[in-house]
Amino acid sequence: MKKLFIVSCLLTGLCGNLFPQALRSASAAREEPEQTREQRIRWWREARFGMFITWGLYSIPAGVWKMKAHPDNYAEWIMFDEKIPVKEYALLAEKFNPVKFDAKAWVAIARKAGMKYIVPMAKHHDGFSMFKSGLTDFDIVDATPFKRDVIGELAEACREAGLKFGCYYSVDRDWHRPQGPGNEYKQANTWDFPASPREDFDRYFREFAKPQVEELLVQYRPDVLWFDGIGMKSDRHLEDLVRTIRTLRPDCLINSRIKTFRFPFPDPYRYCDYISLGDNEIADKAPGFDWENPGTLNSTYGYSRNDNNWIDPREIVFRLVDIVSKGGNYLLNVGPTSEGLIPQPSIDRLMEVGAWLETNGEAIYGTSAWRVYGEGPLFEKEAAKAHGQGAKAANGAPIAAAGRTPLDIRFTAKNKAVYAICLNWPERDVLVKALGRKEMGGGEIAAVSMLGSKEKVLWRQTEEGLSLSVPKAQLVRHAFVYKVDLE
Repeated sequence: MKKLFIVSCLLTGLCGNLFPQALRSASAAREEPEQTREQRIRWWREARFGMFITWGLYSIPAGVWKMKAHPDNYAEWIMFDEKIPVKEYALLAEKFNPVKFDAKAWVAIARKAGMKYIVPMAKHHDGFSMFKSGLTDFDIVDATPFKRDVIGELAEACREAGLKFGCYYSVDRDWHRPQGPGNEYKQANTWDFPASPREDFDRYFREFAKPQVEELLVQYRPDVLWFDGIGMKSDRHLEDLVRTIRTLRPDCLINSRIKTFRFPFPDPYRYCDYISLGDNEIADKAPGFDWENPGTLNSTYGYSRNDNNWIDPREIVFRLVDIVSKGGNYLLNVGPTSEGLIPQPSIDRLMEVGAWLETNGEAIYGTSAWRVYGEGPLFEKEAAKAHGQGAKAANGAPIAAAGRTPLDIRFTAKNKAVYAICLNWPERDVLVKALGRKEMGGGEIAAVSMLGSKEKVLWRQTEEGLSLSVPKAQLVRHAFVYKVDLE
């Protein structure tokens, strides 16, 4: 992942020898019909919630190097932060023996949390491969006492459980190999390779990075390749990489960080299938294209022994609802320990989110952004901030009618239903202005219910809004969903 919260938004010769008839031109790769992308991304839109896994050698120091802690930094960046020499960092592989790792147990956690896909790190910037690679011995099978292919086991466990599987791969940075300090953020290994020329990256890309991506595509058949671009690739590199992916696995999704993380995206689908915004960044409004938030449960992605800034489960649910209401996916990270365990605080929070989804998942999975994504005090504050206005309703109306509880509401839609997701439990009847006859343009409502409740919801649609009764029993925590069926 990027080191800071930033607003953003693999053998050329081998491929040519093995797949000479399959390779297409770069222009053909860019000009695939939109329907092809629509076919690829259909499952991703249905999923809405996935698990990111940041795991590697950096889980051994766990944010501390030679008694120096980095509580405010990403733990997986320890090699860069401490300028650890390649030879010294490589010794961690001899200690990496995660005997408690159980791919099926990790997948079971993801499923119970309501997650529909998993994206583990196949290679982060430290250059260590978490899979069996024919291009290096600096991988988990050849360099560690563990000698098991983590990526292979997770891929198999995901498919057995009916989850989609992806791989994170760092193409543009590799601190283990000569790459050069040529990117504008100077996030390359300059302490070991201070004078490495640009040509070194060309060779690295041609002889190692792209061939490793090819290994991932052929050996594990990922449904997503998740890149973390930082500007080293030329357009020629980029087109070569995209063409290779589209050739070897046409159904594989590509995220926007294959090119950039910067926002805005003038041509969002030229090289990718969806947009990955900055770390923990949520779009201010529905951007009009497929996007995701790669988020954390605490302050870091990799495991840190000193990071106890855990996000409250209520906040995780709120973020999920907010992201999906704007047409996005939530890719939420866990950072396992060097023993191979997902930390218990992560599991506890994921289980609480999963319990919420068990009741309310209908309002999340397979839904899309509605014509407006929300209303209420928080929504109006966000809208005003985005438009440089004062904190008042966009149409000048009061936030809530007298005698009714002012609620923050997010909306999602599916088929002929609109889901009004209340981010706090209403104490009295609810007025949803966006579902009034005036705002709906005369649209009529057929029925209203609350997910998880058998109690009848009393409702009345007026010009002002949709008035809803509140069930006597509060059945779930965190957020509550009215399902509004339209005629």
